[in-house]
Amino acid sequence: MNAKLQKQLAYKYKDKQHFKHVIVVPDEAINELGWKGGQELEVNVKNGRLIVEAKNGIEGKTEHDT
Repeated sequence: MNAKLQKQLAYKYKDKQHFKHVIVVPDEAINELGWKGGQELEVNVKNGRLIVEAKNGIEGKTEHDT
């Protein structure tokens, strides 16, 4: 499976642009992990690798709850 890193303009303030980065993860991976949209994730960098895990097994508010 592959994912894609996207750089998106978050907002402009005065003459400065502020960006955010989004990792697009395939539905297959999300479904296999049992994650839901809006769930809180914990992000760490170890030995040059990005590690993303569900935060303490506690599900956050999902996009379907709003």
